[in-house]
Amino acid sequence: MERDSTVLTRLLGVVAGAAVLAGCSGDPAATGQVRPAMGQVAQVGPAAQVMQTGMVGAAGGRVLVPGGPSVDVPAGSVSGDGRLTVRRAGPGHAAPAAPSPFLGVLDAYEISLEGARLTGPVRLTFPVLMQPLPARADADAAAVLGHFDPVSGSWKTVAADYDPDRATITAEVYELAWWNAFGWDFAALRNAVAGAYRQALAATAVAPSCRDESEALATGVRVRSTGSDRMRWCYGLDEGRPVLRVTNTQGYPVSVSLPRAWRSRTMVDGAQLAAGLGAVRTTRGGTETQLLTGGSTLELHPGVLSPGGTVTARSSGAGFLAAALTFARDTFAMTMRGVPGAPVPNAQATTHALDAVLDGDCLRGRTHRAVDGLDAAGAAVLRAHAVAFGCLRPAWQEQYRLDGRTGDFVGVALTWLTTGIPVLIDGVTGIADGVVYTAPDTIRVRAAEPAQQMVMLGDR
Repeated sequence: MERDSTVLTRLLGVVAGAAVLAGCSGDPAATGQVRPAMGQVAQVGPAAQVMQTGMVGAAGGRVLVPGGPSVDVPAGSVSGDGRLTVRRAGPGHAAPAAPSPFLGVLDAYEISLEGARLTGPVRLTFPVLMQPLPARADADAAAVLGHFDPVSGSWKTVAADYDPDRATITAEVYELAWWNAFGWDFAALRNAVAGAYRQALAATAVAPSCRDESEALATGVRVRSTGSDRMRWCYGLDEGRPVLRVTNTQGYPVSVSLPRAWRSRTMVDGAQLAAGLGAVRTTRGGTETQLLTGGSTLELHPGVLSPGGTVTARSSGAGFLAAALTFARDTFAMTMRGVPGAPVPNAQATTHALDAVLDGDCLRGRTHRAVDGLDAAGAAVLRAHAVAFGCLRPAWQEQYRLDGRTGDFVGVALTWLTTGIPVLIDGVTGIADGVVYTAPDTIRVRAAEPAQQMVMLGDR
């Protein structure tokens, strides 16, 4: 299915601004164990001790782990006298694994009650490991409180109030279980995004091969190329008919313009664009332009009677933005996956979010333009990612219905990504210049004069 020419022309543009991504880490305070009298506060013991207990009863009670959680039991919330235990995870007492590698946590604690049962809620307060947030993030939504449900084998979040000033989160809960507070580990997320960015550009391909190249030398066609470090091509015959194969051996997608009358087929062996972008093409007069990803080959079939035509492959803002939209899609899904209470990424909602961007106003007014030179390409890459992440974030939140406490929590990470992605991309090392930019390569197919019944193959 082809989109009209406005779609490809909207895959470009400039969005200014970036914010520095920052992260920090901290160590939980030491905790210990004493046994307070009923209704009194537990005191701090040696760090090697991992359990705090307290007696609770009709008058209520409290167990406090300095540097850790506190459990306040209101009067009437237990059936009788009992011992409330708050036990930190440690050797021989492992907590369930955190649900996502991008959630910053302190220690998990198991809360249990012996000799009585809960008849009402208890007030649970946890410290939160918090890293600096971008200015536009909702600080009040930067943490969630969750418990592990052994029946489903997953972490569940509860309604809770986060205090950014104290970096604590508090909730009235009814579950005696493993508990922990979750914030975002932006350092881990930054490293994962950088690794994914390198991987997205890692696809490579060798020069294409064509059958019967020697026979093609006798067809009276001359093929010449201006040459490119990245683009490779061959010209031959396919069941007696001329075929030109053009390969983008690595890097970002390039825009390939070709005669509209030629039949084309893309063999995607390398990087794949998001659904709706891979088939994007635009036409103008007798020329068609489409995108060719790194590691992929475009197979072209010139006309048998009139095979002449020109094919040009070049770096373009359209290629950068198509790749950036695909990367934004994958990054948002990676970030959201495993967050307690968050929707599971799925193809339908993701496709609808991307379609909303392509069909909406966010990309409107952007023009299709070539990119000339490595410096211009580097700047265009950063702008493309700013545009892609900025346009996709609201559509993603709408399609996945990211509202409520968990939705707002996911929104903090999406805002962090959107705000800082140009700086993050700019800081990724190990990306060769040739992956970002390739000089234009023009391949001319011309019918030779009768006295020149040969094909001159240029640089491939």
